Amino acid sequence: MEQNTSKFRLKLNLFDGIVLVLALAAAAFLLWRAVKADAPVQADPAATTTVRYTIRFKRWIPGTSEIIQPGDQIADNIKNYEVGKVVSAQAVPSTMQVADQESRRWVWAELEGFEDVLVTVESPCTVSDRGFTVGGGYEVRVGTTGFFRGEGYMGSGPIVAVEEVRG
Repeated sequence: MEQNTSKFRLKLNLFDGIVLVLALAAAAFLLWRAVKADAPVQADPAATTTVRYTIRFKRWIPGTSEIIQPGDQIADNIKNYEVGKVVSAQAVPSTMQVADQESRRWVWAELEGFEDVLVTVESPCTVSDRGFTVGGGYEVRVGTTGFFRGEGYMGSGPIVAVEEVRG
């Protein structure tokens, strides 16, 4: 009596074949991405410069702006980017827009009991078509509201002026 031993036969239908080909292609692509050498990134020396920008810290208690000193390091409070050194700080009256009911328009009014602080910051940056990038990733643009911290203080407010420092 002979024993019937069946040989292994791979039977694939069309769907199994497509799935197998896609899995092999994905594995080959991932292996290629893991093995290939990264292209060296060359920094364009013309694309780095220094930027000076002004942040308006809103609604501070009068007199507390004196803790901000030139030379203080400022960092982004959200993503922890170093965004530069303080060049100057100036206290100005705090203002906000209010509705004038008589003339039916928005007007600027002084906010009693508070002051705004104009903090000028200077930092090395890279220049791109999107704008100035400081601290490895913080984009400086007029109108952008940021949350910043320094040694012993935190403040938030919009960036109100940006200028590239030449020379």
